Amino acid sequence: MKNSLVQLGDYSQQEKKEIVRDYFGPPGAEETPRCPNCGELLQFDVGHAPGGHFQMQVSCPDCHTAFSWEQTEPEQPFKPLYLNYFVERYQRNETIRCPIDDCYVTYAEFSDGVVEFRCLYCNRRGKASVPPGTTDS
Repeated sequence: MKNSLVQLGDYSQQEKKEIVRDYFGPPGAEETPRCPNCGELLQFDVGHAPGGHFQMQVSCPDCHTAFSWEQTEPEQPFKPLYLNYFVERYQRNETIRCPIDDCYVTYAEFSDGVVEFRCLYCNRRGKASVPPGTTDS
């Protein structure tokens, strides 16, 4: 990954990568990552950069260490096999994880039965049709 990490505090590059990855939810991660310096819950301000890339500001309210992260990887498609897996999980109302980095996959539902799946960490996405009436509610 060539994600853009800008140093504003004193986290190591490895700590920053782990914080960002934990934010996107690999298994076993806390609901909100903690500061590696003092243990305080980190604060995340997320949005989109002028070019449309996902970005976040990460800060510790206790020790005031901070950095920014922006998704600068080019958008890539998920393989059809992965999309089939996502549709199966979606239909069962189960958590969907990216097979590339094990982070949470978000999705958007469209009125025509199409669902778009996205991994904000690796910037992969893809659309798939979900047959009507096949989801568990």
